Amino acid sequence: MTGVGPNIAKGPFMSDLKLSLPERAILLILMAANAELSNKQIAEIYAPGLQLTGKSRVKLVDAKLIECRKEGRSFVFSLADGGWWWGREELTREVPKGAGSAGQALYAVLKRLDHYLDATGRSLAQVLGVQPESDDREVVPVAAASESRPAADEIEKRVRRAYGELAKAAGDWVGLADLRQHFSDVATADLDGVLRLMARMPGVHLEEETNQKGLEGRDRAAAVVIGSRDHHALAIEEL
Repeated sequence: MTGVGPNIAKGPFMSDLKLSLPERAILLILMAANAELSNKQIAEIYAPGLQLTGKSRVKLVDAKLIECRKEGRSFVFSLADGGWWWGREELTREVPKGAGSAGQALYAVLKRLDHYLDATGRSLAQVLGVQPESDDREVVPVAAASESRPAADEIEKRVRRAYGELAKAAGDWVGLADLRQHFSDVATADLDGVLRLMARMPGVHLEEETNQKGLEGRDRAAAVVIGSRDHHALAIEEL
């Protein structure tokens, strides 16, 4: 892979951002619809009385979870890359307090969707969004689950060690195809989950290759999906 290391402005995803039930509902509706929606459409099609206005609108825009634009006298909303990222993580979260029996049922379905994505290696954007299935993406065998399955913190330590062996210096870009060669004993879904978590840590960056023509099949197969984008390279500022 050539030209790794795009200089793309990154907006931090606020994993500890506190969202109200209506704000969560808005994000889940935008995720399911995969389309621009106005408050009127949200109320008429999905949830009567539900609107995104004022501080909540600014909050979700500032957190880079949604995109918002003015159309006539109304706002229309769509899910941003950070919103897809949030949605993928939301599949694994506990049921919010006060969600009621309908919320319990919804999150049971979300949990099953999480299992499906892990089992198939697909991204949330491939199932609900517009990200196409890639013919170049190889099927990578998933390591059999066992009692010796490594914990997330152990996988993180191994990622940092492997990066240190592959990078010429701290902060250099390392292709995930090369990194994955050190993890033949780790389930793809487990490694991907740790990489997504590390991408939110200070000094850790995951980015896509901007020169798509320079990607080889192994680079595409090794990509980790965050939001709706494939990411192909890792950089860690301090070893």
